[in-house]
Amino acid sequence: MKLDQKYFVPFMGGGALVTIIFIVYASFQFKDKQESNFKKYISENENLLTEQHLIIAKDDSLALNALQGEKVVLVFWASWSEKSAEMMAELDELASNSDVTIVAAAVKDATETVAEVLPDHDFIFIDGAKLFNDLKVPGIPSYILFDPDGKVVEVTVGYRNGVAQKIQESFSK
Repeated sequence: MKLDQKYFVPFMGGGALVTIIFIVYASFQFKDKQESNFKKYISENENLLTEQHLIIAKDDSLALNALQGEKVVLVFWASWSEKSAEMMAELDELASNSDVTIVAAAVKDATETVAEVLPDHDFIFIDGAKLFNDLKVPGIPSYILFDPDGKVVEVTVGYRNGVAQKIQESFSK
């Protein structure tokens, strides 16, 4: 069967449109599945609160359960990520104006690079690479909110403006 030349361009345009729709749909499905798996790995990880994490630039470690009694934001970030920098700036404001403790888990970064950022923030900085891999975090920045009892309140992947306000609202529920 031969396609008439006058129908070639509309045929190719229709094929391209169907392909674009499929790619967009598949991308959203993939992202949703990754976030769902991330939440599942958090709920299945029995060591999430008890596992020790190296505190960057100190000869000490931290288990998240040591922060029980506090509202905690565990944020996965990287110094080279522009979105991470934007989120960290908002979290600075949150840390200075509320009773929330920020634990910044550096991933995919050299410890020396992270050490340069330490003075700019009033956070607890930990080496988060192992935890990032164990939880199969789908992207950075991402964060987990823990209530004072150590229970997960919320899990979010990616950065959106107003994250500090969203976190405060989540803790208020």
